Amino acid sequence: MDIRNFIGMPLRYAISVLQEKNVPYEVEHTTARSRFFPRDEEDPYVVRARERDGVVYLLVNANLKKSESVNRMLQGGEVQE
Repeated sequence: MDIRNFIGMPLRYAISVLQEKNVPYEVEHTTARSRFFPRDEEDPYVVRARERDGVVYLLVNANLKKSESVNRMLQGGEVQE
């Protein structure tokens, strides 16, 4: 398994892949220093993956919150400017 594939992946998906393959893992959290952009703490993603002694260590951070226009676009609506 190439653990580099986990980078950028939603944490919940990365965990499901590791559990499916019975790979032990640990999750480490980090936070962005900038408070300029609002973050969605409920939606973390993998920023780094390391493997040591058969254990995969996932470093995760919160995703940026999506604006209302982005949410509308993702739901198939039109964006008005």
